Amino acid sequence: MRLYSWAALALSLFCTLAFADDQQTFTDSANWAKQTASQALTPNALPLNIDEYCADETCRRDIRAPKESRLSDSDINSQKNLAFAEDETAQAIQNNFNKGKPDIKSDPAMRFALLGQEHAFEVTHGISNAYVDCETGTQCLIENNTRICTSPTNNPVSCFETPYVSEQSIETGSVSFDYNGFTPIHYSLPEGVTEITGIRFPTVLTCQGLSCLPAINNGVKFLINNNVIHSKPYRDGSNTTEAERSLCTKGGFGYICLQKYPSFYQATALGTSSDITIDILKDAGLFNGTFTIDYKKGANVMKWQSSCSTLLPECKQTQRTCVEGAETRIINGISTYLSCWKYQVDHLCELADSCASLPNDCNEQSRSCSLKQNGVCVEEEIEKSCPDKSCRATQMQCGEQSFCLDGDCYAEEPKLNGNFDKSVAALAGLSEAVKDIGDPPQIFTGKPMMCDKKLAGFNDCCKDSGWGQDVGAKCSEAEEALGKAKEKGLTLYVGEYCAKKVLGVCTRKKRSYCVYDSKLAKIIQEQGAIGQLGKGLGSAKSPTCAPITPEELGQINFEYIDFKEFYPEMHANAQLPNFDEIKERLQSATGN
Repeated sequence: MRLYSWAALALSLFCTLAFADDQQTFTDSANWAKQTASQALTPNALPLNIDEYCADETCRRDIRAPKESRLSDSDINSQKNLAFAEDETAQAIQNNFNKGKPDIKSDPAMRFALLGQEHAFEVTHGISNAYVDCETGTQCLIENNTRICTSPTNNPVSCFETPYVSEQSIETGSVSFDYNGFTPIHYSLPEGVTEITGIRFPTVLTCQGLSCLPAINNGVKFLINNNVIHSKPYRDGSNTTEAERSLCTKGGFGYICLQKYPSFYQATALGTSSDITIDILKDAGLFNGTFTIDYKKGANVMKWQSSCSTLLPECKQTQRTCVEGAETRIINGISTYLSCWKYQVDHLCELADSCASLPNDCNEQSRSCSLKQNGVCVEEEIEKSCPDKSCRATQMQCGEQSFCLDGDCYAEEPKLNGNFDKSVAALAGLSEAVKDIGDPPQIFTGKPMMCDKKLAGFNDCCKDSGWGQDVGAKCSEAEEALGKAKEKGLTLYVGEYCAKKVLGVCTRKKRSYCVYDSKLAKIIQEQGAIGQLGKGLGSAKSPTCAPITPEELGQINFEYIDFKEFYPEMHANAQLPNFDEIKERLQSATGN
């Protein structure tokens, strides 16, 4: 018992002495710190002598009165910013401060990785919800997004079919009529006769006797449209037979037919542009006969042209109505009858409705016309706000097995982009349009040009091909240039009109075209300005070949422009990179 008491007393004494030593150490250290701080606040107490670091008096003055002490706050900030901009280290820190930090809002991999993190409990326990599907390995993001879709308007699109003369055919024919020598004849040839080629005069008996005077074989006065064509007497007469002489007495006139003159044929080439009337004046010296007139009759071969040719294939005909009814019209001096001279053809464009696939809880925000046909809006672009569920298939494995955090655990197979040609062609068209923007803008302006289309087999300066040979030998330089532009596919046909008439007959026609600098300009004018917006090129006699305004260019939907005609030219002029050179540069940069 006594031993334990002494042990406890010794231990207590040792602890007391140890505590006293720690207390003294702490007190000494605190006093030293206070003394050091006091000396730091008193420059004179410091052992440092700044003058020792100066080589001259100027340095010592600058230390005691530095020039920066005279700067204002704004001057200091200005010099601070300048020093920061010129310091390479500061710029390196500034430029690389955010490098490597992912942008969660725009990085799909990070967003899906965080999606798995936020639903880690469900993933680790094999529970599927709206964001993760453990059965298919699908991850989904749900957010309200703006969706753009297109919807057909079902507005009827009207176009017109009109006839035109494709060629003129020539028909031959003849008419016959009797003449007794006593009654004048007034006869009208069939409608459309343009030329009398010949007249067959009949065999006639001449009347002899006092009652026949003074008209004894005076011949026939043959008038066409009041112009005397023939007035010569018959020749080479012969005596009549008894039967022939009796023909005169049977009429009850008491005439005696003593001479007979043979039939003869008189060829003519009399052309006329109006209806032909024939008059044979009374000549009692001639008795009985049948006249035959040979003629040529012109006919217009009519074909139909349509303004519907530029409509999209999706636009189907619904109705065809005659708006200019049956009548006879004079075309090129020829009467032409048609049961209808103009048809209105209505179409309905059966375009895909991409809005039908959107959820029913989407709310419409705005709509605008995205496609026109002949100036009629057939499709609208609609902007909707939809609760959008964006999903992607991953190799996520729920339960005890791990899954890919960034959601990108599969190798995508490369494939060609089928829209590349169309996209590049559309960009090329916009690039060409920018070149024509001026004051005022003259985007894709065409040049009006005309050519002669002579009739009756003369040289045709409106042919579409063969200008590399001798076709243009009798054509002007402008017509030859137009022909070559047509061969290159740079023209749009405007129309045809009569440039010269003779006696009402068209002897020379002109065709007008709009010529463009490039196939792109022609394609966008034809399918965009004309096909979608319903613009025209003017009349055949006065073509305008008007440019496209920037506003009109903005209304054209390039998604529906067919650039296939331009693809060969685009491919021929494409400058692809040299892959061997690229490979060498990469190897040089990596040291391989």
